[in-house]
Amino acid sequence: IYFGHTGLSISIPGQDNIVFDYGTFSFSESFYHDFIFGLLYYTVSETYESWRIDEFISEDRTTTRLPLDLSPEAKHGVLAFLSENIQPENRTYLYHYYKDNCATRIRDIYNSAEGGGFREWAESIDTGKSYRDWSTPYMSPSLFFALFLNYLQGPEIDTPINLYQACFLPDVLERTISEYEGAEPELIYQTRTRKPTPDSYFLEARAAAVGAIAAAAIMLTASRRKWIRRTGDILSAFIYIALAVMSSILVFMMFFTNHDVTYMNINALIISPLLFIPGILHAVSIWKEKRRAIALSSSILLIIAILALLFQIVTPFHQNNASYYIIALMIYASDAISARCAFRLRPSKR
Repeated sequence: IYFGHTGLSISIPGQDNIVFDYGTFSFSESFYHDFIFGLLYYTVSETYESWRIDEFISEDRTTTRLPLDLSPEAKHGVLAFLSENIQPENRTYLYHYYKDNCATRIRDIYNSAEGGGFREWAESIDTGKSYRDWSTPYMSPSLFFALFLNYLQGPEIDTPINLYQACFLPDVLERTISEYEGAEPELIYQTRTRKPTPDSYFLEARAAAVGAIAAAAIMLTASRRKWIRRTGDILSAFIYIALAVMSSILVFMMFFTNHDVTYMNINALIISPLLFIPGILHAVSIWKEKRRAIALSSSILLIIAILALLFQIVTPFHQNNASYYIIALMIYASDAISARCAFRLRPSKR
């Protein structure tokens, strides 16, 4: 996952440039607790530009620099703000991936230096894309994280946003300021191993492939051969329990944390903690088959998913979650069908 990073470099005559970076955090004793509950605090730090560039190059990260054409008064204003903001009592802020991060902080500083003109211009440009549409292509290096992170995020990120809001992504911020100023960024280092971020990432097609693989594994439970059925039960139990754990994480985040992007997430119904039931039934079926109970539980899950889909169709509620309907419907339908087929099969002695 390559979301990128940005900082504000200040040129000081006679010495190395200083980079002000709003993406600093520490692995303190409370880090994991704060991260889980959506209370992750970031700070602004100052480092030498040459050191940061060397660090990025050592990590094989494409590095660019975009000079800003600010008036002398604006430069003094930025320096005064940064000097005050770097103080211990001012340097900490509550991080939010979309609305308050390393890029949005630089965006807002630049906008203030431009007297608000940058924001007025960028907000007048509708991108026709949502936060989800913008961020998902950056997850393309990992299908697992693309599916997992999008599952956890609800309708909060599915409203179309303007270009100013899209500047939560560092490279979008760079392109937008570059267009606004009519200047080209300077390439300092080009990655040798990282693939460029695609313009779009069709998650639904990949979800269909994942659903088909899972459905095929579940259908093994309809085999006449005992060892194949047992293999299918093992795989089915793993699939259901893994999805149930994922959904339990979502329910916890929705009701007990500060992660507002998870609120009102209908994915908690489509793939829900109820999946523990067929998961346990498949695990038990490794020794003593529970096909009727499995058929009933998967049918109920299928009905719930269909009702959730109908709800989204007939109401104004909007969430871009077709990928999870695809996976859920394929899994539940295949399990219901294979369990019912097993009723008519005589267990093999093999």
